[in-house]
Amino acid sequence: MKKQTIITAVLSLCILLSTGTQAKSNDNSGAPTISVTKLDLSDKVLRLSYEIRNDTKHDIWTFEGVGGYDIGAEVFMEEDNQTLLLRCRLDIPTQPGIETPSFDGRYIHLAPGRSLSESVSLPIPVRPYYGFRAWSEEPGILYAKRLAFEIGYYVGDLREIIRSRLVKEKMSDPKKSRAYPDNSNKLIEWFAGKGVLTFNEMNEGLRSRDEEVLIPYTDRLLKGEQPLRITIDGLRIPYEEKGYPSQRHKLPDLTSCTKIDIRYQPSMLEYFFPYDSQQSLLSLAEIHYLRTVRKIILEDREDIEAIISDVRNSIPTIYGIVRERTAAYIIFYDGSESLISFPIYNSASIVDSEMQVYTSAEGFESLKVVTPLIHRIHLCVECAANLKDLWNRFQLYYEAEKNRTKVSSSNDEIIYPPPAKWCDAMMPAYKSIGMLNYWIRKPLICPANSEVSKCNYAMNPNCKYDSQPDTVLLFETKAGWNQHGGPELFTFDNHEPKGGCVLLNDGTVKFIRTKEELQQLRWK
Repeated sequence: MKKQTIITAVLSLCILLSTGTQAKSNDNSGAPTISVTKLDLSDKVLRLSYEIRNDTKHDIWTFEGVGGYDIGAEVFMEEDNQTLLLRCRLDIPTQPGIETPSFDGRYIHLAPGRSLSESVSLPIPVRPYYGFRAWSEEPGILYAKRLAFEIGYYVGDLREIIRSRLVKEKMSDPKKSRAYPDNSNKLIEWFAGKGVLTFNEMNEGLRSRDEEVLIPYTDRLLKGEQPLRITIDGLRIPYEEKGYPSQRHKLPDLTSCTKIDIRYQPSMLEYFFPYDSQQSLLSLAEIHYLRTVRKIILEDREDIEAIISDVRNSIPTIYGIVRERTAAYIIFYDGSESLISFPIYNSASIVDSEMQVYTSAEGFESLKVVTPLIHRIHLCVECAANLKDLWNRFQLYYEAEKNRTKVSSSNDEIIYPPPAKWCDAMMPAYKSIGMLNYWIRKPLICPANSEVSKCNYAMNPNCKYDSQPDTVLLFETKAGWNQHGGPELFTFDNHEPKGGCVLLNDGTVKFIRTKEELQQLRWK
């Protein structure tokens, strides 16, 4: 097949937007859109690049993949035997006889006026990946005349939509509820029957609690996901219906490697710290460095071994197609001879020359460690993520105490954990849902600190639930337990370069570098 490249200007003549692309809104402010920016079709690969734009007045959350990975697209021929469908959605019913999926879907936030650019690549001939359908063994080659692409999204605050539903179901009496007479149609059952505590547990440890959310597959009990769909006509795409792959090849041995060339696209900033909440912690000098330095050469044996170890420990995955946003293109050399090269997309997934996908449970941590500045910033970002997890725990503590004591927020003091016992107060609720002690304590420990039995944060006793949004709630200090006080307890020594994280009452996390910045914060 001769290479066929279709540029955007030509595509605009043959792209047909389905009704799902233009979802309705109450104030007629429009809906998010998806558009193709480039389509390359050769005898080896089909590569589709596209942009999702949110030109509405609403926040949206788009389905990005399974768990912590940006993979999860189904690929198959529709029943007309002419339309090849790439489907990235979670509100799909499973066919009878198919085991109910047990994975979590990850959605990312797209604020009004923002856009998201990605690509997906498929080997030719395209072979199916089914997430919600039965595998087929029918042989033979078909040719798709069109390509359809679907991405699911929610409108509004997806986290609050789920929390509100779980709270409502938790408070309902199944014996008196007509909606849930046998408890079988409750969303809460997909959260181990524990509700918001389990929802919070599964979302701890995310890179950005403001911009990511994990939800389990609920067999369509969670309503509201809408599809963005785009269709491209006038194609001829070879498609081979083939059963579930029984064997997977391995990456080659790299022990003879003497040099590694790493090139980041679009830059190290987007690759390692893709979210606004992460970039807000960086200095202008750090941002400039990460945006301008795109190439790293490694010749130190320890650094090379770290990269090779991560590659060796990556495993083949069957979760579908990678959503390509950022890439580290890696070339391994033995002297001047190139051994192998491949991209690592989104700091999570290798795609080799045969389009096989490999993932790392740790997210290829070696890429952070071999660049000292990246490693230091990453520890700071993880520390900020800890504080964001603690903020969510504080909100749940308040809600639980308000419901337990039936305190009215308009007449009585709004409840936070007692400052003298705030660390202890975090424990009982999470033990009650079977959370392991390591994970209960993890948000209390700065990742730059090795004293894992203690806590590296202190509580400001002057901060109440209804205090000003910019009031300091928690801040970094030396290792201890149930520490509380003011700026005199703050430490700049947990991080390099010097500085520490503070959590404000509205959930904002800042990285403070100077005593002047510290004194400018609101403490009362």
